[in-house]
Amino acid sequence: QDCGTGRIRYEEPGGVYSLKNLTRLSFEKSDNTAAHVLAKKIGMDKIQEMVNTWGLSQTNMEQNKTSAYDMGILFHKIYKGEVTSPELTKELIGFMDDSLFEDRLPRLLPKDVKVYHKIGDEVGNVHDVGIIEHNGKAYFLAVLTDGQKDEEKARKAIADISKMVYDVQQRK
Repeated sequence: QDCGTGRIRYEEPGGVYSLKNLTRLSFEKSDNTAAHVLAKKIGMDKIQEMVNTWGLSQTNMEQNKTSAYDMGILFHKIYKGEVTSPELTKELIGFMDDSLFEDRLPRLLPKDVKVYHKIGDEVGNVHDVGIIEHNGKAYFLAVLTDGQKDEEKARKAIADISKMVYDVQQRK
Protein backbone atom coordinates (compact mmCIF):
# COMPACT_ATOMS: atom_id res chain seq x y z
CA GLN A 1 0.00 0.00 0.00
CA ASP A 2 1.54 3.27 -1.09
CA CYS A 3 -0.60 5.92 0.54
CA GLY A 4 -1.15 7.64 3.84
CA THR A 5 1.27 8.21 6.69
CA GLY A 6 3.86 5.93 8.22
CA ARG A 7 7.23 4.47 7.43
CA ILE A 8 6.38 0.95 6.23
CA ARG A 9 5.22 2.22 2.83
CA TYR A 10 8.80 3.39 2.12
CA GLU A 11 10.44 0.09 3.02
CA GLU A 12 11.26 -2.69 0.62
CA PRO A 13 8.59 -5.41 0.32
CA GLY A 14 9.10 -8.54 2.39
CA GLY A 15 9.68 -7.00 5.82
CA VAL A 16 8.55 -9.04 8.81
CA TYR A 17 6.46 -7.41 11.55
CA SER A 18 4.75 -8.85 14.58
CA LEU A 19 1.06 -8.13 15.06
CA LYS A 20 2.03 -6.15 18.17
CA ASN A 21 4.46 -3.97 16.22
CA LEU A 22 1.92 -3.37 13.45
CA THR A 23 -0.62 -2.32 16.07
CA ARG A 24 1.89 -0.01 17.74
CA LEU A 25 2.82 1.57 14.41
CA SER A 26 -0.86 2.00 13.53
CA PHE A 27 -1.55 3.91 16.74
CA GLU A 28 1.68 5.74 17.60
CA LYS A 29 2.75 6.64 14.06
CA SER A 30 -0.65 6.45 12.36
CA ASP A 31 0.98 4.08 9.88
CA ASN A 32 -1.70 3.35 7.30
CA THR A 33 0.23 0.46 5.77
CA ALA A 34 0.52 -1.21 9.18
CA ALA A 35 -3.24 -0.81 9.64
CA HIS A 36 -3.83 -2.17 6.14
CA VAL A 37 -1.66 -5.24 6.82
CA LEU A 38 -3.46 -5.87 10.11
CA ALA A 39 -6.83 -5.60 8.40
CA LYS A 40 -5.74 -8.05 5.70
CA LYS A 41 -4.35 -10.46 8.30
CA ILE A 42 -7.43 -10.37 10.53
CA GLY A 43 -9.95 -10.02 7.70
CA MET A 44 -12.37 -7.18 7.12
CA ASP A 45 -15.37 -9.47 7.68
CA LYS A 46 -14.01 -10.53 11.07
CA ILE A 47 -13.28 -6.92 12.05
CA GLN A 48 -16.79 -5.86 10.98
CA GLU A 49 -18.22 -8.71 13.06
CA MET A 50 -16.37 -7.43 16.15
CA VAL A 51 -17.45 -3.86 15.41
CA ASN A 52 -21.07 -5.04 15.22
CA THR A 53 -20.89 -7.02 18.48
CA TRP A 54 -19.50 -3.94 20.24
CA GLY A 55 -22.58 -1.98 19.11
CA LEU A 56 -20.82 0.32 16.65
CA SER A 57 -23.83 0.61 14.34
CA GLN A 58 -22.49 3.63 12.41
CA THR A 59 -19.15 2.03 11.51
CA ASN A 60 -18.59 0.34 8.16
CA MET A 61 -15.09 -1.03 7.68
CA GLU A 62 -15.40 -1.56 3.92
CA GLN A 63 -16.49 2.05 3.38
CA ASN A 64 -13.99 3.39 5.95
CA LYS A 65 -16.83 5.26 7.72
CA THR A 66 -17.57 5.81 11.40
CA SER A 67 -19.01 8.42 13.75
CA ALA A 68 -17.96 10.25 16.88
CA TYR A 69 -20.69 8.32 18.71
CA ASP A 70 -19.24 4.95 17.67
CA MET A 71 -15.72 6.04 18.53
CA GLY A 72 -17.02 7.00 21.97
CA ILE A 73 -18.39 3.50 22.45
CA LEU A 74 -15.13 1.94 21.26
CA PHE A 75 -12.83 4.12 23.37
CA HIS A 76 -15.00 3.58 26.44
CA LYS A 77 -14.76 -0.19 25.92
CA ILE A 78 -10.99 0.00 25.43
CA TYR A 79 -10.50 2.24 28.47
CA LYS A 80 -12.68 -0.01 30.67
CA GLY A 81 -10.85 -3.14 29.52
CA GLU A 82 -13.83 -4.62 27.68
CA VAL A 83 -12.04 -5.30 24.38
CA THR A 84 -9.14 -7.50 25.44
CA SER A 85 -7.21 -8.75 28.47
CA PRO A 86 -5.97 -6.32 31.17
CA GLU A 87 -2.37 -6.71 29.97
CA LEU A 88 -3.21 -6.03 26.33
CA THR A 89 -5.54 -3.18 27.30
CA LYS A 90 -2.68 -1.47 29.15
CA GLU A 91 -0.43 -1.96 26.15
CA LEU A 92 -3.04 -0.67 23.69
CA ILE A 93 -3.73 2.42 25.78
CA GLY A 94 0.02 2.96 25.96
CA PHE A 95 0.17 2.98 22.15
CA MET A 96 -2.27 5.92 22.19
CA ASP A 97 -0.19 7.96 24.65
CA ASP A 98 2.40 10.35 23.24
CA SER A 99 1.96 9.61 19.54
CA LEU A 100 3.75 11.43 16.74
CA PHE A 101 0.63 13.58 16.37
CA GLU A 102 0.24 15.71 19.49
CA ASP A 103 -1.00 18.72 17.50
CA ARG A 104 -4.72 18.26 18.11
CA LEU A 105 -6.44 17.06 21.29
CA PRO A 106 -3.32 17.36 23.50
CA ARG A 107 -1.87 20.49 21.87
CA LEU A 108 -3.13 23.15 24.31
CA LEU A 109 -3.64 20.99 27.39
CA PRO A 110 -1.34 21.11 30.44
CA LYS A 111 1.55 18.63 30.26
CA ASP A 112 0.30 16.64 33.28
CA VAL A 113 -2.91 15.72 31.43
CA LYS A 114 -2.86 12.24 29.85
CA VAL A 115 -4.38 12.06 26.39
CA TYR A 116 -4.89 8.59 24.90
CA HIS A 117 -5.89 9.30 21.34
CA LYS A 118 -5.86 8.27 17.71
CA ILE A 119 -5.78 10.69 14.80
CA GLY A 120 -7.09 10.05 11.34
CA ASP A 121 -6.41 12.07 8.19
CA GLU A 122 -7.46 11.96 4.59
CA VAL A 123 -7.33 14.79 2.10
CA GLY A 124 -9.79 17.34 3.49
CA ASN A 125 -10.50 15.35 6.65
CA VAL A 126 -8.71 15.89 9.94
CA HIS A 127 -9.79 13.85 12.99
CA ASP A 128 -8.76 13.11 16.56
CA VAL A 129 -10.57 10.96 19.10
CA GLY A 130 -9.45 10.06 22.57
CA ILE A 131 -9.72 9.75 26.31
CA ILE A 132 -8.50 12.71 28.34
CA GLU A 133 -7.49 11.86 31.91
CA HIS A 134 -6.63 14.32 34.69
CA ASN A 135 -6.84 14.23 38.49
CA GLY A 136 -8.49 10.81 38.54
CA LYS A 137 -11.23 11.82 36.08
CA ALA A 138 -11.56 10.81 32.46
CA TYR A 139 -13.75 11.90 29.58
CA PHE A 140 -14.02 11.10 25.90
CA LEU A 141 -13.71 13.66 23.12
CA ALA A 142 -14.00 13.18 19.38
CA VAL A 143 -13.65 15.79 16.68
CA LEU A 144 -14.20 14.58 13.14
CA THR A 145 -14.06 17.03 10.23
CA ASP A 146 -15.00 16.91 6.58
CA GLY A 147 -14.12 19.03 3.57
CA GLN A 148 -11.30 21.02 5.16
CA LYS A 149 -9.35 23.22 2.77
CA ASP A 150 -6.87 24.37 5.44
CA GLU A 151 -5.83 21.28 7.39
CA GLU A 152 -3.56 23.20 9.78
CA LYS A 153 -6.49 25.44 10.67
CA ALA A 154 -8.57 22.30 11.31
CA ARG A 155 -5.87 20.86 13.61
CA LYS A 156 -5.78 24.15 15.52
CA ALA A 157 -9.60 24.17 15.78
CA ILE A 158 -9.50 20.63 17.24
CA ALA A 159 -6.92 21.83 19.80
CA ASP A 160 -9.10 24.83 20.67
CA ILE A 161 -12.19 22.63 21.11
CA SER A 162 -10.18 20.25 23.29
CA LYS A 163 -8.99 23.11 25.50
CA MET A 164 -12.52 24.50 25.88
CA VAL A 165 -13.90 21.09 26.87
CA TYR A 166 -11.00 20.57 29.28
CA ASP A 167 -11.67 23.95 30.94
CA VAL A 168 -15.35 23.07 31.40
CA GLN A 169 -14.44 19.64 32.81
CA GLN A 170 -12.13 21.25 35.37
CA ARG A 171 -14.99 23.32 36.77
CA LYS A 172 -17.05 20.21 37.57
